[in-house]
Amino acid sequence: MKIATILFIVGLVISPAIGLAQTSTTQVPLPTNVTAPQTTSISAATVKCGVNTFAVNNECGAGAFKSVYIQCYDGYETTLGDATSCKSSETWQGYAKDVCANRCSSVKELKVISKPSSISVCYMSDNLMQEYDGLILELQKAESDKVEAEEITEKIIALKQEIEKQQKECLNAPQPTVTTASQPVPLAPPIAIENKPVAVPVNRCGEVTQWENKISYYKKLGSLSEADLKKEGFSREEIEKILQDLSLGLEKVRAQCSNQRGTVTAPTVTSSSLPITESVKPVVVESGQEISAYYKAKLEKAASAEGTEKQIEELKTLRNEIDGLISNLIKSRKELEVSELNTLVKEVKVSQGEIKADNITVKTTEKKMLVNLGDRSVSIEPTASQVLIRDKGLEVETDEVMIKENILSVGGVEVRMSASQVAENLGLAPKAIELKEENAKAVYSMKIGEQRKLFGFIPFNISKTVTADAENGNLLEEHFPWYDFLTTK
Repeated sequence: MKIATILFIVGLVISPAIGLAQTSTTQVPLPTNVTAPQTTSISAATVKCGVNTFAVNNECGAGAFKSVYIQCYDGYETTLGDATSCKSSETWQGYAKDVCANRCSSVKELKVISKPSSISVCYMSDNLMQEYDGLILELQKAESDKVEAEEITEKIIALKQEIEKQQKECLNAPQPTVTTASQPVPLAPPIAIENKPVAVPVNRCGEVTQWENKISYYKKLGSLSEADLKKEGFSREEIEKILQDLSLGLEKVRAQCSNQRGTVTAPTVTSSSLPITESVKPVVVESGQEISAYYKAKLEKAASAEGTEKQIEELKTLRNEIDGLISNLIKSRKELEVSELNTLVKEVKVSQGEIKADNITVKTTEKKMLVNLGDRSVSIEPTASQVLIRDKGLEVETDEVMIKENILSVGGVEVRMSASQVAENLGLAPKAIELKEENAKAVYSMKIGEQRKLFGFIPFNISKTVTADAENGNLLEEHFPWYDFLTTK
């Protein structure tokens, strides 16, 4: 009984002490609109390189996806793809390996720090951007015709009013919830539906690494020989200018990041830096979406300029600036999906030794333009003497092709089926293929090897030419050599 009483008294003494200890370590909760920065130390036992996290999203077919999220072992992360992309998981994995090549975890102690909250920025719709862009191009061509130029100017003024209306609607609309989750923040805005503006999260601190990576890439290009640099489509002077502009741009993005880190509910602006909501001129870009995002932001700024004449001049200057970015994008990429340029140019032409996007011409024999043809993805390459279309192991030769609204054409005639699909449907194994326009039809002219017997008993190989319709795959004609009558199957 005495023992029980003593234990009871001890319990009464200890319990308040425990309660006080618990109370003293309880943190006061932060306001709901503030994220507490957290730092966690992690010991790195080994160095790991390459892809750390890989996730495909938005299925668009059997085993195909529209986008991929990639995170490398050094912490770099990005999202590739857009609404028009559609690639297999294996293809995205290849892109992920390229992105994360030579990206390794540190042997030193790593620190994971919570990311600064993103901010919301409103972008005009793709439809209005394309309409504005078309009017600018028309105005440039119509400068000698005063009447036509005035008509186009009136349309631009009306469009300016529509953009201002969009901005007000967007600013008054509920903004998307911003979180500090580990998912990457895209550089480019999602595609706007119809004519409705879109508010998207922007993380300037996430862009710092991308600018640093661009500097590393162009320094690597700068170390190439003159001959190799020419193959890439650049001159030594261009590389030096790009590196200089990238360094200046990086300083601006770092300043924006510093402002963003100090932001809780609204971005701050200093006199020595750009507003956080205003994009720094990309200099060189990684995707057409990045150009589109910058173009939209600058169009809106130009549209708000006072005075019609000043606005028109700013728009012309901006279009020339965008043309330069598109040119550098084509030069900087080994492969480029034509769909990335959909909102920026009306048509892309590939011919002997050059790629032309509207008025932009890039002399090259080392680039591939990717486009979907039927149910296949093909690459189109300018060579020194012709254009080469690579299609599931087949090589198709042609003189010139045009891609407009993601549709391939030759000689002004639409090509609906790939050569590989036509060959499969006809049960053929062509040795050589040519794509051309013939009698207002796009046709594949295929060289087919066939085993025959000369005089009925001597093994003999002949080569026949099969012409097939590139629109529906139908066999149009077969042409045999003159000595065919001497052979039998």
